[in-house]
Amino acid sequence: MKKDRKVQRIAKTRSELFEQPLSRKVHRTISLAIVVLLAFVTTARGAALELYPTDFGTASAGQAAMAEDASTAASNPAGMTLLDRSQLTTSPGALLPSTNFDVAPQTTTSGGGGGNAGVFFPLGSFFYVHKLSEQLRLGVAVFSDYGLGGDYGKTWVGRYYATEESLISGKVDPTIAYEVNNWLSVGAGFSFGVARLTFQSKINNALPRVPDGGLSLESWDEAFGGNVGILLRPISKLRIGLTYKSPEDYKFGFRPHLTGLGPGLDFIRKKIGGVKVNVPLTEPQQVMASAVYEVLPNFSLMGDVGWQNWSAFGEFPVGISAANQRTVTANLHFSDTCHIAIGQQFRIGEKWLWSAGFAYDSAPVSTANRNAVLPIDRQLRYGTGILYEINHNITAGTAWELMDAGPGPYSNRRGPLAGTLQGHYSTNFLNFVALNVIWKF
Repeated sequence: MKKDRKVQRIAKTRSELFEQPLSRKVHRTISLAIVVLLAFVTTARGAALELYPTDFGTASAGQAAMAEDASTAASNPAGMTLLDRSQLTTSPGALLPSTNFDVAPQTTTSGGGGGNAGVFFPLGSFFYVHKLSEQLRLGVAVFSDYGLGGDYGKTWVGRYYATEESLISGKVDPTIAYEVNNWLSVGAGFSFGVARLTFQSKINNALPRVPDGGLSLESWDEAFGGNVGILLRPISKLRIGLTYKSPEDYKFGFRPHLTGLGPGLDFIRKKIGGVKVNVPLTEPQQVMASAVYEVLPNFSLMGDVGWQNWSAFGEFPVGISAANQRTVTANLHFSDTCHIAIGQQFRIGEKWLWSAGFAYDSAPVSTANRNAVLPIDRQLRYGTGILYEINHNITAGTAWELMDAGPGPYSNRRGPLAGTLQGHYSTNFLNFVALNVIWKF
């Protein structure tokens, strides 16, 4: 009798999952592509984990109008015309996250909260501006503006949604700037980016004594984009910067790697073993307006207002390369986001410059549409930093920023194998630390 019930359970599982019309089978396969996308969004976190490579302690406030060092090659190339000499700026650092998930009673899968799922993530940037003439500057920026890693562990209650994920990205931006007159400068550049995406999750084998199986995905891709900027100086104490960054399209392609499938699900390997999932992902376009005003000779205020087109990012075509080619449009119901920041810089004597700032980014997805691997919420950034002028040519300093990524509550129900997952993040903080060196020559 027990053996008969086991056979019936296996048959029922097979029937529920795969003995369906062709269109249902295709949609099951497409769900793997959706998992891939959600894994990417987790690592990138949309606006939540945009890494501002030019932030030296102001929480990004004034980024398009600061133009005080070579990092302006990335934030607003037009600002390069304000640099009186050729300049090299480097900023090595690290991201130190603290991400802890609290399980809600409605969760149906056994397991724990996963501990601190945050993963140490090294950061680094390099900026160079060459003074070609009094009006013309050439620049290059090497940096990462998106990236994160997460590891929830193999016994996490959400292991059938995700266990590990990471996104590593890097960009090279050659730029050029021209000073039209004493109050207007213009600049432009193009961007070449490379990204590596990895994802792992467990698969419920549906039998009590059969260990979980596994799913892993990995893909590399490159993308191109561009940016333009202008810098206005209507009066000597005021700078206004306006920038536009184009969308950048990555086309990740995956062949799912399945391991440890039990007798009831091993036929899945035959169903999707030759399938390739193609997911085009777009880093959204954005517009930023910044201002810096010199209140006193040793004290300045700055601020930002920005917009990012995350609603376009949330709707995309998913391609399935198999015997029957299929393309389906998925929609994660993203919304465009806004960015607001305010900061200050205070010069202490002739050698020291202290910076501080605060920034707010709205959530690109609502609580109703948030997913287990999509815990994006509103973000609050608090930053401070100090620079010291060692001599006429070299300045060095350090910066720290705390980002509160919000509680990210969600409730997911994804079928009998993955179960119901509900909860929120009791801690969802990210610490950015950096060392800054500016060399003028």
